[in-house]
Amino acid sequence: METLYKFSGSLSPALQRLGEMLRDGGRWLLDKYRQFPIAYTTLSYLFFTMAFSYYPVDGHWLTGFVMMTLPLAIPCGLAACIYLFYKQQKGIASAGLIWVLFSFVVVKRLLGVSPGDMDICQMESLKVLSFNSETFPLSAANGFDASPLQADIACFQEYSPNAQIEDQYTTKFEKLTCFDKGREIGLALFSKYPIVNQYGRIWNRTLGPDINGFLCADIAYGADTIRVVNVHLWSMGVRTNEAVSALKAGKLGTFCAALSDTFHKLKEGFEHRNEQLKEVESYVVGSRYPVIICGDFNETPISYSYGKLSQNFRNAFEEAGQGLGFTLNRHPYCVRIDQQFVSSDWHIKTCQTLSGISFSDHFPVVAQYVLKKSLSNPPDILTQRRQLGHAMASN
Repeated sequence: METLYKFSGSLSPALQRLGEMLRDGGRWLLDKYRQFPIAYTTLSYLFFTMAFSYYPVDGHWLTGFVMMTLPLAIPCGLAACIYLFYKQQKGIASAGLIWVLFSFVVVKRLLGVSPGDMDICQMESLKVLSFNSETFPLSAANGFDASPLQADIACFQEYSPNAQIEDQYTTKFEKLTCFDKGREIGLALFSKYPIVNQYGRIWNRTLGPDINGFLCADIAYGADTIRVVNVHLWSMGVRTNEAVSALKAGKLGTFCAALSDTFHKLKEGFEHRNEQLKEVESYVVGSRYPVIICGDFNETPISYSYGKLSQNFRNAFEEAGQGLGFTLNRHPYCVRIDQQFVSSDWHIKTCQTLSGISFSDHFPVVAQYVLKKSLSNPPDILTQRRQLGHAMASN
């Protein structure tokens, strides 16, 4: 007991000195903040914005808005660093500059710069297509060429039944709801390989069409089983062109109303997508099967959904795409909201946006994968593909 008292006595001065150091450091920071409030606030905002984007610990709708501003926060943070260097605040300026450089770890999600895994170019691959087809508009449904939409596995969102698509596949899994004028719309997953297990759900939506949901299918692929998830997260219906048109016309009231409506829809979308993603994750995180998740996420790569999935899965376009790969074929155009994620069981061979297919308000995303397990036994997949090809021909 006496030894414990002596240890506590020697520890107290150390704790006191530590407290004094923290107090002095806090006073120093507060004094510097008072001298350069804008620069320090800008760097603090960049810190939290990048931290949320890289490690999304909270799905609150407010963090969604914060993450959206990262492309603006980075140049503002860089300007603050330059200003602090000019004011001879080299310590904080250097720390801020390092943080600006770290932010590019997140920004790289916006750009595909890799040619993919070139070491597996000659290996048999699985071609996966994801496409929000916008119910196949009448101008496209009447005699359009469906061959560019052919893949080994195809996942459609806002899908309406189309014989030209369905004739290309041997098995299918659909969840459709009544849309308008007797037309059905929903999710569809087509495969040239057998679907051995399936589960799907369309989420209920108050005061709107029930078109969002997910399909989860276990597919026999060679000697293995893979899990493919087709997801369509909460649609916001945001049309920024309305606000732009009102601003150009000088209609300030209409412009403000459009901005308010956009804010409300974004907030609502963040809340619902975060809940929906949790349900999807319950089917893929820790799955004993190799996983492919694809679909319309209705969020940019700098978002909560993207960040959460990136903790356990790899984004195909980020690792094997080229350029910016925008997938939205309407205003504001310059966003990529259609994604494909895969587990570590896959080699990512290629990933690209098919911008030549323009009848929908989205562009298709197609990627090719090689299952690492199949590298030791590729003939199983080739034999299965030939057998399915013969089955299609006989039908």
